[in-house]
Amino acid sequence: MNTESRLTQNWIDLGIVTGFVGFFAYALPQMPFVRGRLHDLLFMGFGPLVCIAAIAWYVFFRRHADSVSNQLAHVFLFQAGLAFTFMSTMQMSILSLLRQYYRSAAEGAEQELWQKIFRGVSPTQLGLDFAFDIFVSVGTVLLGVQVMRHPRFWRWFGALGMLIGAAGLTVNFITFPENSVESGLVDPGPFFGIWMGLALVRMWRCRTWRPDPEPATPA
Repeated sequence: MNTESRLTQNWIDLGIVTGFVGFFAYALPQMPFVRGRLHDLLFMGFGPLVCIAAIAWYVFFRRHADSVSNQLAHVFLFQAGLAFTFMSTMQMSILSLLRQYYRSAAEGAEQELWQKIFRGVSPTQLGLDFAFDIFVSVGTVLLGVQVMRHPRFWRWFGALGMLIGAAGLTVNFITFPENSVESGLVDPGPFFGIWMGLALVRMWRCRTWRPDPEPATPA
């Protein structure tokens, strides 16, 4: 194995590990028994993990055939990881500080004032959350295109990813600036997570696959 092939394999292996860790980093903070610093660490760590996985996805599908859609999928998913990092760190800092101020405030008008301040600054992190929704939705659609083209994946599975990405973007756009759950619609997040998790399982099963070399052309 030459140096380039070894580097490609290392990226794929790292992306698989990072992807599975990211899956749990996304799911566990939503559990009621995960609280405190562990909750914050997992929540804020999801974005950087997505950035690493996005590079690995690109390298993996480039092994079969590179394309503009593959490069764009990498760009959008990497930007999704950045947007989530910005959103999560801002959200945690706003919540932690305002909770301290609210608890130390006198009951009545002073606490009501801090509640109004929170409602006033909350749209900032909601805007970043919507930016994440845009990048991850479009990135998932483009990733679905690569899945459809890859010989070791199923075409219907790629089409499903494209459908989930398009539906998620539509739902979040309809409910903007509120998130879909607070607006009474379904949260598309778990559908993204399940599809990505299954794609990672398939990626792991064919992690060492390489396309057959083209036959040499007679001189």
